[in-house]
Amino acid sequence: MRFALSFFSTLVFLVLATPAHSSPPHQITVAGLFDLTGGGAIWGKAERNAFLLACKDFESKNPGISVKPLVEDTLFSSKHTVTALHKVTSVNKVKYVVGATWETTVPMLPICEAKHVVCISPSYHGKEYYARPHKYSFTAWFDDRGYTTALVKQMNEKGYKKVAIFAAITPYYDSLVENFVPQSKASVVIQERMILDERDFRSMIAKVPADVDSILMLLDNAGQIQAFLKQWVELRKDRPDIYTDDLIAYLDPPEDVRRYGFVFYHSYPIFDEKVLHDFTTRYVNEFKSAPEGSSAAVAYDETMMLLGCIKSDSNVEAVRACVSNTTSYQGYSGTFSFNGGQTVTDRVIGVRRF
Repeated sequence: MRFALSFFSTLVFLVLATPAHSSPPHQITVAGLFDLTGGGAIWGKAERNAFLLACKDFESKNPGISVKPLVEDTLFSSKHTVTALHKVTSVNKVKYVVGATWETTVPMLPICEAKHVVCISPSYHGKEYYARPHKYSFTAWFDDRGYTTALVKQMNEKGYKKVAIFAAITPYYDSLVENFVPQSKASVVIQERMILDERDFRSMIAKVPADVDSILMLLDNAGQIQAFLKQWVELRKDRPDIYTDDLIAYLDPPEDVRRYGFVFYHSYPIFDEKVLHDFTTRYVNEFKSAPEGSSAAVAYDETMMLLGCIKSDSNVEAVRACVSNTTSYQGYSGTFSFNGGQTVTDRVIGVRRF
């Protein structure tokens, strides 16, 4: 009897002492918030498709687990992004979100933190991430500061003496300008900031000195860029070199930019072309067209990584820690790490002539 009691006590102790492990969830619900109809729709649609493709691929690679993706259009609006986030988290009770497109991610950050929702951005990595620590908000995109660091390095090497800055007022371009100015060896003779729907640059252009060497042009959309170039040509004969980010690569048609006679250099995210080709082939097979935005592969990778973390342990705190501690993740967008933080490392920005 004493042996039986001793055995029973030992058994109870072992059961209580054995750590509990969450079994893989049978269904994973994850939300994707993307700009599908606004100013960032080229990238947003590519991100949406890559997100859905990742959900499908993960499900096929993990028999017994179904993935339920919920997609919301943010309309490239802070207001609509916040509404969409509240909908998927409060109504649908989703704890994992991929998105949003570009800087509409910014208003999401405090909500994700307050609600303990794991949110990861595919195409914004601005100062908000490194200005304060976050526990639940992540980004797998390239550091925005890298766009101007690459540009200013080349401009310094070329020995420009005077540079004029024309930039839209957005969180993204705020980061770029603030990073550029202290690094520039050239004198910033003009710094003009404008709202997103500004189309008249004549008075600004008239104030630029005649001997300006180069222009840092960080405008928000094709309409702004084309209006600026057209008005410069109407008012002036000089053609200083123009440096900008990769938005200019998405103008349609590009001849609308080249015809003005400027030399353009733009910064762009560098991917492993062979690996990216594999992703593009997979994407085209699924959607019958190539991804237009550079963030599609990133959206795919972070969705796959997030789903993998949820499969391992669906507890939100465990998922948060899993994403943060990801190291040397090999995806279509390259090999990247979070190394215990909220932003990726190992991302490189380059410069090329357009």
